[in-house]
Amino acid sequence: MTDTTRVIQSLERVIRLGEKLLTNFDVEDLLVQIVNNIKELLQVEGATLYLVDPVEKLMISQVILSDRMEEIVLKIDMTSIAGFAALTRRSLIIPDAYGDLSKIHPDLHFNKSVDESNKFHTRNILTHPLVVNDDLIGVFQVVNKIGGEFGEEDERILRNFSVFAGIGILNARLMMKVLEEQANVRDVIEHIDEKVIIQDREGRIEHLNKPAIEELPAGMTLAAAIGKKLTDLFPHYAGLMGEINKLVEH
Repeated sequence: MTDTTRVIQSLERVIRLGEKLLTNFDVEDLLVQIVNNIKELLQVEGATLYLVDPVEKLMISQVILSDRMEEIVLKIDMTSIAGFAALTRRSLIIPDAYGDLSKIHPDLHFNKSVDESNKFHTRNILTHPLVVNDDLIGVFQVVNKIGGEFGEEDERILRNFSVFAGIGILNARLMMKVLEEQANVRDVIEHIDEKVIIQDREGRIEHLNKPAIEELPAGMTLAAAIGKKLTDLFPHYAGLMGEINKLVEH
Protein backbone atom coordinates (compact mmCIF):
# COMPACT_ATOMS: atom_id res chain seq x y z
CA MET A 1 0.00 0.00 0.00
CA THR A 2 1.43 3.40 -1.02
CA ASP A 3 1.60 6.39 1.31
CA THR A 4 -0.93 8.22 -0.90
CA THR A 5 -3.41 5.34 -0.66
CA ARG A 6 -2.96 5.18 3.09
CA VAL A 7 -3.60 8.93 3.42
CA ILE A 8 -6.74 8.74 1.27
CA GLN A 9 -8.10 5.81 3.29
CA SER A 10 -7.46 7.59 6.59
CA LEU A 11 -9.21 10.73 5.30
CA GLU A 12 -12.21 8.68 4.16
CA ARG A 13 -12.48 7.12 7.63
CA VAL A 14 -12.22 10.53 9.31
CA ILE A 15 -14.92 11.98 7.04
CA ARG A 16 -17.30 9.07 7.68
CA LEU A 17 -16.88 9.44 11.44
CA GLY A 18 -17.07 13.23 11.20
CA GLU A 19 -20.44 13.10 9.47
CA LYS A 20 -21.85 11.16 12.42
CA LEU A 21 -20.42 13.63 14.93
CA LEU A 22 -21.94 16.64 13.20
CA THR A 23 -25.46 15.20 13.60
CA ASN A 24 -25.17 14.36 17.31
CA PHE A 25 -26.35 17.20 19.58
CA ASP A 26 -26.22 15.32 22.89
CA VAL A 27 -23.06 16.84 24.40
CA GLU A 28 -22.19 14.00 26.80
CA ASP A 29 -22.78 11.27 24.23
CA LEU A 30 -20.92 13.29 21.59
CA LEU A 31 -17.81 13.61 23.76
CA VAL A 32 -17.73 9.87 24.43
CA GLN A 33 -18.16 9.15 20.71
CA ILE A 34 -15.32 11.53 19.83
CA VAL A 35 -12.84 9.89 22.19
CA ASN A 36 -13.96 6.38 21.25
CA ASN A 37 -13.40 7.20 17.58
CA ILE A 38 -9.94 8.63 18.28
CA LYS A 39 -8.92 5.53 20.22
CA GLU A 40 -10.13 3.32 17.36
CA LEU A 41 -8.56 5.44 14.61
CA LEU A 42 -5.13 5.68 16.22
CA GLN A 43 -5.02 2.27 17.95
CA VAL A 44 -3.86 3.47 21.36
CA GLU A 45 -4.10 2.27 24.97
CA GLY A 46 -5.47 5.54 26.30
CA ALA A 47 -7.22 8.65 25.00
CA THR A 48 -8.31 11.77 26.84
CA LEU A 49 -10.27 14.85 25.80
CA TYR A 50 -9.63 17.97 27.87
CA LEU A 51 -11.98 20.92 27.55
CA VAL A 52 -11.02 24.45 28.49
CA ASP A 53 -12.78 26.17 31.38
CA PRO A 54 -12.45 29.81 30.26
CA VAL A 55 -13.41 31.15 33.69
CA GLU A 56 -10.91 29.16 35.74
CA LYS A 57 -8.27 29.09 32.97
CA LEU A 58 -7.93 25.34 33.42
CA MET A 59 -8.39 22.21 31.32
CA ILE A 60 -10.63 19.49 32.71
CA SER A 61 -10.72 15.93 31.40
CA GLN A 62 -14.22 15.27 30.06
CA VAL A 63 -13.74 11.73 28.76
CA ILE A 64 -10.90 9.36 29.64
CA LEU A 65 -10.64 6.01 27.90
CA SER A 66 -8.05 4.23 29.98
CA ASP A 67 -8.22 1.77 32.86
CA ARG A 68 -8.20 3.23 36.39
CA MET A 69 -8.02 6.86 35.27
CA GLU A 70 -9.97 9.49 37.19
CA GLU A 71 -10.71 13.17 36.46
CA ILE A 72 -7.64 15.22 35.61
CA VAL A 73 -7.38 19.00 35.98
CA LEU A 74 -4.47 20.76 34.28
CA LYS A 75 -3.21 24.31 34.02
CA ILE A 76 -2.62 25.85 30.61
CA ASP A 77 1.13 26.15 31.09
CA MET A 78 4.43 24.26 30.86
CA THR A 79 3.70 21.88 33.73
CA SER A 80 2.12 19.26 31.46
CA ILE A 81 2.33 18.24 27.82
CA ALA A 82 -1.39 18.83 27.24
CA GLY A 83 -1.10 22.22 28.94
CA PHE A 84 1.86 23.11 26.73
CA ALA A 85 -0.08 22.08 23.59
CA ALA A 86 -2.94 24.33 24.69
CA LEU A 87 -0.64 27.23 25.51
CA THR A 88 1.30 27.07 22.24
CA ARG A 89 -1.51 25.58 20.12
CA ARG A 90 0.99 23.07 18.75
CA SER A 91 0.72 19.37 18.01
CA LEU A 92 3.31 17.32 19.84
CA ILE A 93 4.69 13.82 19.32
CA ILE A 94 6.56 12.64 22.41
CA PRO A 95 8.36 9.32 21.72
CA ASP A 96 9.50 8.97 25.35
CA ALA A 97 7.28 10.62 27.97
CA TYR A 98 9.91 10.21 30.70
CA GLY A 99 12.77 11.35 28.49
CA ASP A 100 14.41 14.75 28.04
CA LEU A 101 11.85 17.24 26.72
CA SER A 102 14.14 20.28 26.84
CA LYS A 103 14.61 20.18 23.06
CA ILE A 104 10.92 21.06 22.70
CA HIS A 105 11.10 23.73 25.39
CA PRO A 106 13.54 24.19 28.29
CA ASP A 107 10.70 24.45 30.85
CA LEU A 108 8.58 21.57 29.55
CA HIS A 109 8.30 18.39 31.57
CA PHE A 110 5.97 15.41 31.78
CA ASN A 111 3.49 15.49 34.66
CA LYS A 112 4.35 12.16 36.31
CA SER A 113 1.81 12.64 39.10
CA VAL A 114 -1.04 11.54 36.83
CA ASP A 115 0.70 8.22 36.13
CA GLU A 116 1.60 7.76 39.80
CA SER A 117 -1.90 8.44 41.12
CA ASN A 118 -3.48 6.10 38.56
CA LYS A 119 -0.81 3.36 38.57
CA PHE A 120 -0.32 3.81 34.84
CA HIS A 121 2.86 4.03 32.75
CA THR A 122 2.86 6.40 29.80
CA ARG A 123 5.35 5.42 27.09
CA ASN A 124 4.64 7.79 24.22
CA ILE A 125 2.22 10.64 23.62
CA LEU A 126 0.46 12.44 20.77
CA THR A 127 -1.27 15.69 21.69
CA HIS A 128 -3.25 18.12 19.54
CA PRO A 129 -5.16 21.32 20.42
CA LEU A 130 -8.78 21.79 19.34
CA VAL A 131 -9.06 25.26 17.83
CA VAL A 132 -12.13 26.55 15.97
CA ASN A 133 -12.30 30.10 14.60
CA ASP A 134 -9.13 30.88 16.56
CA ASP A 135 -10.82 29.87 19.84
CA LEU A 136 -9.17 27.17 21.94
CA ILE A 137 -11.79 24.58 22.88
CA GLY A 138 -9.60 21.88 24.37
CA VAL A 139 -6.87 19.33 23.76
CA PHE A 140 -6.76 15.73 22.58
CA GLN A 141 -4.13 13.52 24.18
CA VAL A 142 -3.56 9.91 23.19
CA VAL A 143 -0.96 7.67 24.80
CA ASN A 144 0.83 4.38 24.22
CA LYS A 145 0.52 3.58 20.53
CA ILE A 146 -0.24 -0.15 20.32
CA GLY A 147 2.57 -2.01 18.59
CA GLY A 148 4.74 0.95 17.75
CA GLU A 149 5.43 4.68 17.86
CA PHE A 150 3.42 7.71 16.83
CA GLY A 151 4.27 9.16 13.43
CA GLU A 152 3.26 11.88 11.00
CA GLU A 153 0.30 9.85 9.75
CA ASP A 154 -1.13 9.62 13.27
CA GLU A 155 -0.71 13.36 13.71
CA ARG A 156 -2.43 14.01 10.37
CA ILE A 157 -5.38 11.78 11.30
CA LEU A 158 -5.77 13.48 14.68
CA ARG A 159 -5.50 16.95 13.12
CA ASN A 160 -8.13 16.18 10.47
CA PHE A 161 -10.48 14.54 12.95
CA SER A 162 -10.12 17.50 15.31
CA VAL A 163 -11.77 19.77 12.73
CA PHE A 164 -14.98 17.71 12.85
CA ALA A 165 -14.75 17.20 16.60
CA GLY A 166 -14.36 20.91 17.35
CA ILE A 167 -17.28 21.93 15.14
CA GLY A 168 -19.39 19.09 16.55
CA ILE A 169 -18.75 20.23 20.13
CA LEU A 170 -19.63 23.86 19.29
CA ASN A 171 -22.82 22.77 17.49
CA ALA A 172 -23.89 20.57 20.40
CA ARG A 173 -23.22 23.36 22.90
CA LEU A 174 -25.24 25.79 20.77
CA MET A 175 -28.13 23.34 20.53
CA MET A 176 -28.05 22.80 24.29
CA LYS A 177 -28.18 26.57 24.80
CA VAL A 178 -31.14 26.89 22.40
CA LEU A 179 -33.03 24.11 24.19
CA GLU A 180 -32.36 25.72 27.57
CA GLU A 181 -33.67 29.05 26.29
CA GLN A 182 -36.74 27.34 24.84
CA ALA A 183 -37.37 25.66 28.18
CA ASN A 184 -37.10 29.03 29.93
CA VAL A 185 -39.57 30.57 27.49
CA ARG A 186 -41.99 27.68 27.99
CA ASP A 187 -41.72 28.14 31.76
CA VAL A 188 -42.63 31.82 31.41
CA ILE A 189 -45.51 30.97 29.09
CA GLU A 190 -46.95 28.49 31.57
CA HIS A 191 -47.08 31.10 34.34
CA ILE A 192 -48.76 34.03 32.62
CA ASP A 193 -52.49 34.74 32.65
CA GLU A 194 -52.85 35.51 28.93
CA LYS A 195 -53.64 32.77 26.42
CA VAL A 196 -50.56 31.62 24.50
CA ILE A 197 -50.80 29.42 21.41
CA ILE A 198 -47.59 28.20 19.73
CA GLN A 199 -47.96 27.05 16.14
CA ASP A 200 -45.53 25.90 13.45
CA ARG A 201 -45.07 27.51 10.04
CA GLU A 202 -47.91 25.41 8.64
CA GLY A 203 -50.38 26.66 11.24
CA ARG A 204 -50.40 23.45 13.31
CA ILE A 205 -50.49 23.69 17.07
CA GLU A 206 -47.26 22.87 18.93
CA HIS A 207 -48.17 23.99 22.46
CA LEU A 208 -50.87 25.72 24.49
CA ASN A 209 -50.58 27.20 27.96
CA LYS A 210 -53.25 26.61 30.60
CA PRO A 211 -55.55 29.56 29.69
CA ALA A 212 -55.49 28.46 26.02
CA ILE A 213 -56.21 24.83 26.95
CA GLU A 214 -59.33 26.02 28.78
CA GLU A 215 -60.57 27.46 25.47
CA LEU A 216 -60.34 24.13 23.62
CA PRO A 217 -63.56 22.40 22.49
CA ALA A 218 -65.18 20.29 25.20
CA GLY A 219 -63.39 16.99 25.79
CA MET A 220 -60.28 18.04 23.83
CA THR A 221 -56.94 17.55 25.61
CA LEU A 222 -53.57 19.23 24.97
CA ALA A 223 -52.11 15.97 23.64
CA ALA A 224 -54.98 15.62 21.18
CA ALA A 225 -54.72 19.27 20.11
CA ILE A 226 -51.02 19.15 19.20
CA GLY A 227 -50.62 18.81 15.45
CA LYS A 228 -54.13 20.04 14.67
CA LYS A 229 -54.72 23.16 12.56
CA LEU A 230 -55.12 26.26 14.70
CA THR A 231 -58.26 27.37 12.82
CA ASP A 232 -59.86 23.93 13.20
CA LEU A 233 -59.79 24.21 16.99
CA PHE A 234 -60.10 27.98 17.26
CA PRO A 235 -62.23 29.01 14.23
CA HIS A 236 -62.79 32.49 15.68
CA TYR A 237 -59.09 33.21 15.00
CA ALA A 238 -59.47 32.57 11.26
CA GLY A 239 -59.69 36.30 10.59
CA LEU A 240 -56.22 36.78 12.06
CA MET A 241 -54.46 34.21 9.88
CA GLY A 242 -53.62 36.70 7.14
CA GLU A 243 -51.67 38.89 9.56
CA ILE A 244 -50.09 35.86 11.24
CA ASN A 245 -48.88 34.51 7.88
CA LYS A 246 -47.36 37.88 6.97
CA LEU A 247 -45.48 37.86 10.29
CA VAL A 248 -44.22 34.30 9.74
CA GLU A 249 -43.07 35.11 6.19
CA HIS A 250 -41.26 38.21 7.45
